[in-house]
Amino acid sequence: MQHTLKPSRRIAITAAVLIGILTLTACGEDTSSEQNSTSEQPQNSTSVSAEGINLNWDIEGDKATFTLEAPTTGWVAVGFNPTRMMQDANLIIGYVENGEAAVRDDFGNYYTSHDSDLNMGGSDDVADFHGTESEGTTSLTFTIPLDSGDEYDQPLTPGEELDLILAYGDTDDFDTIHNKATKTTVTF
Repeated sequence: MQHTLKPSRRIAITAAVLIGILTLTACGEDTSSEQNSTSEQPQNSTSVSAEGINLNWDIEGDKATFTLEAPTTGWVAVGFNPTRMMQDANLIIGYVENGEAAVRDDFGNYYTSHDSDLNMGGSDDVADFHGTESEGTTSLTFTIPLDSGDEYDQPLTPGEELDLILAYGDTDDFDTIHNKATKTTVTF
């Protein structure tokens, strides 16, 4: 079942424990994805869906608000511009537990692992995050700057191609391996 993200539900998060993506991205495979910009969404709002994971974003000034939704009651994640599997990606991962959202700003420090930007001396640049969990679906919304200045975050430029990792797992944590992971390319 595909979920349609409504503009009022800007709930998102970014990437995480993507070891299973090794085979997927190492082989250079991209799963099919669909990118949309519709009149139902705000003018600057765009979305992509792949493997049952939906990501919606809206750019306003020097920030972007993302909504990430996946068929899980565990964590959801998005990774921006990996160089090889997870390597060098700005990863945002989060989950909802007992009605409270938890989100972490991570960096792909190896092609099969990631760590918190804060643990590596960087900054946590995720703002205004919240989430919901309903009928087996987790949705997270968060805002990040287009250019945080953090060495562990790559600048995001509207109109340019952007490689994305989308993933989810079945636990409420930042470290358990994913159930599903995919890679796609979009025009940001």
